[in-house]
Amino acid sequence: MSPLHLLVCVTIILSSAVFGIAPQIKTPDLPPSAPVVALVAVDAPALPVITPYHPRPVRLGGASDYAPPEFALLRDTSARKRAFYAYMLPMIYAANAEITFERQWLLNLSARLQEAQRLGAAAPRMTDVSATLFKSKGIERKAIESKELAALTRMERRYRQKPKRGATVEDRLEQLLLRVDVVPASLVLAQAAKESGWGRSRFAREGNNFFGIWCFYKGCGMTPERRDNGRFHEVAMFDTVEEGVRYYIRTINSHIAYDGLRETRGIARQQDEPFAGEELASGLLRYSERGLMYVNEIQSMIRYNQLQRFTREWRA
Repeated sequence: MSPLHLLVCVTIILSSAVFGIAPQIKTPDLPPSAPVVALVAVDAPALPVITPYHPRPVRLGGASDYAPPEFALLRDTSARKRAFYAYMLPMIYAANAEITFERQWLLNLSARLQEAQRLGAAAPRMTDVSATLFKSKGIERKAIESKELAALTRMERRYRQKPKRGATVEDRLEQLLLRVDVVPASLVLAQAAKESGWGRSRFAREGNNFFGIWCFYKGCGMTPERRDNGRFHEVAMFDTVEEGVRYYIRTINSHIAYDGLRETRGIARQQDEPFAGEELASGLLRYSERGLMYVNEIQSMIRYNQLQRFTREWRA
């Protein structure tokens, strides 16, 4: 190699090291129809994972160890009502708070699933393989863990919801959110007062049952004194009044007879509007054999006693 060639080589090497100058490498042009594949990592949603909440079960036929106060001893009607409210409201609020925990978990799961779907919406602009990965079932598997699916199934059983064959997790959440929701304190109070005679009935005093709840196997409760011939039901007993309140609200939220009540509540939720006990009472036609007359009485009790003042707003 001549001294001149050697000098040129040394100059190129020094220029590259000092100034970042390097010879350009020409790449072949891509045809206009060629797909551009972007290697983008789609992360899982950043929303927090909330541990599912499972309340303790309610069992019938308890020993009724904790009897409520003797409301019959309060002769003054106003004093009796005030005592009734003071006794019942903490248990109603506690039961609704329990349901709010369950509902919040469902809403969190739904939000994470929607976020995963939003991220997956860009998949068709990538490769065909990537698009396939982001189909509905694939998104669900990416966003929701198997233990969460197990918790969801457990909650469906608790609320007597049987998902349709082939239903997506999104469908299951939508249906379950109609059931897992609070019952206004005004409605709970009105039914408790109506069914128990403001806490003075035998079933309330001896069975902690303020709602006239029936059960249908021997030993689950007390036998009514004036049960019609051919009927075999009993009036349920609970260990505590609190357990009776929880069971009542679970019944309103799960029994097929109250689908209309839950639908009315669900529409109000979708429109971000409050729902009142007087309005939801229209869904109690099957709670009593008296049908519409019973509904009218419950609504009248809510209005006359201004029970709506006790309803709390639950945001979940």
